[in-house]
Amino acid sequence: MLDSAMHKLAFYTVGLMHEDVYSERSKGFVDRAPGVYAVADKSDGFDARSIRDYNTWLHSWGAIVTPACYACAGDDKRLATTLSLWQDLESVAAFAYHGPHAEALTKRRDWFPQTDLPVYVAWWVPADASISWPDGAERVDHLHAHGSTPHAFTFPKPFDPQGNPVRLDAAEVKRKAERNAAPPAAAV
Repeated sequence: MLDSAMHKLAFYTVGLMHEDVYSERSKGFVDRAPGVYAVADKSDGFDARSIRDYNTWLHSWGAIVTPACYACAGDDKRLATTLSLWQDLESVAAFAYHGPHAEALTKRRDWFPQTDLPVYVAWWVPADASISWPDGAERVDHLHAHGSTPHAFTFPKPFDPQGNPVRLDAAEVKRKAERNAAPPAAAV
């Protein structure tokens, strides 16, 4: 994507679970999370993420802010959320739709009811900027109200850092997914 070296892609995910994170029904999701996060941390194009404490359910980048469109959750222990920074949209797509995260997506209906609410949003920030949970919540609400725009967008309708519509580069997603799946090089 044009000028992405001067920008990072902010990515916020949110999902309303059938039951709270401590329930037996949610156990399969919660048990997978550390392994999925470990893969994200090593993924091509990954920059940083808010880290969840599984004992307290708190995040390292501060208190989670729930998007207004998710007010129906009532209890934040039913919300699964992530906030991260990436080099580009292809890196996020390679991680999300390949490997352990993709496997978890095949089971999402076990943990999350189907809704019309956005489950993720992307937006560009300057490379030296930090992001926050309120930023992500506002972007989810904007996406919910206005659809994909340069302010808050999705994989099917992405934008570059200047706000121009672009296409997700499927070949680059495949290359990144292959690099992510390759075993680490042996130390010499």
